[in-house]
Amino acid sequence: MCQEIGHGLGLGHNGEDFSTTTGTCMDYSNDPGPNQHPNDHDYEQLDTIYAHLDSSSTVASPTGSTSARPADVHARDQWGRAVRYDSKGRPVVFERDLGPGERVFTFVIWAE
Repeated sequence: MCQEIGHGLGLGHNGEDFSTTTGTCMDYSNDPGPNQHPNDHDYEQLDTIYAHLDSSSTVASPTGSTSARPADVHARDQWGRAVRYDSKGRPVVFERDLGPGERVFTFVIWAE
């Protein structure tokens, strides 16, 4: 699971030969024991990918009032309506309409 989340954030594999262990979940390994979590290199890569040292931003500025924005997007009652379900019928994507051209999507990963 750690490796797949790492891929989703933009990380690649650190090793693919199954015999080398570098202590990261981003390795292929015959011994997964020491490879359960990201290592310092993984965090450095994420910092390189996501740190912005300039004043520019790729995030759009809101065009309207921010009063319609949910106060706590982590509260389930702020997720909006379910728009996608998994194979067990559980909602996995919610959409909340914030007004003209603005929507918030909440993605849910169900733990067993």
